[in-house]
Amino acid sequence: MAKQLLRIDLDTNFHLYGISCHLKDYRFAWTINKNLGVDFKKTKPYITIDGFEFSKYEHLMDLEKIFLFANKSKNGFLIKKKEVDYWMMFHRSFEEKFINHFVGIIQKLQPVLAVFEENNNKTKEYFVF
Repeated sequence: MAKQLLRIDLDTNFHLYGISCHLKDYRFAWTINKNLGVDFKKTKPYITIDGFEFSKYEHLMDLEKIFLFANKSKNGFLIKKKEVDYWMMFHRSFEEKFINHFVGIIQKLQPVLAVFEENNNKTKEYFVF
């Protein structure tokens, strides 16, 4: 009998940004809320396959959400990129102009060291849920 392969293409059709910032997650979310006039709220933790818990925040805008994930926990990293402290995820329904403005303000915040867009689909697959 011939082997059959099941191929699943995960939908990575969203914008993902890595943020380097040494603030604690609650303090970083508060700083973003204060400076952008948004309301990121902590939600149920995002749990990896290994059972490690990472902080997750979300901000509801009309019918869409913006997510903020901590990349580090006491037990390790969500994604093995040590220079990234947080991941911010925007769905494709957000306009490019809005995302650029939003990310531009975050880049200018005093505690933020760097912000970059992640285009690697292998990395993005961690955030498909």
